[in-house]
Amino acid sequence: MPYVAPVAAVPECPVDQTLKMLSGKWRLTVLFRLAEGPKRFNALQRSLAPITQRVLTATLRQLEEDELIWRAETNDVPPSVTYGLTSAGSALAPVFEALATWGVRRTGRGRSAPE
Repeated sequence: MPYVAPVAAVPECPVDQTLKMLSGKWRLTVLFRLAEGPKRFNALQRSLAPITQRVLTATLRQLEEDELIWRAETNDVPPSVTYGLTSAGSALAPVFEALATWGVRRTGRGRSAPE
């Protein structure tokens, strides 16, 4: 059998790494909505209709794990939970602005990105 040299590990492209972190049906939309400012869970869910509570909860947990959002819970009765962008999540604002600008130019309609 002929000798096969081991293949050196190729470093992953930064764009691929970023796309993996942001991939998912709702991730970018949740981040875009939170770029408008911190939101309580129910307000966020209403702004993302028709997302289900289960899917939103899972998406928020993933984004929190990736340190793109923060979560604050109060001890009120009933407790309230607020979500917002971390500095890493806020760093995506220029990306949202570019996507919104591209979308408006491409479709001729839509709203601008949050500032």
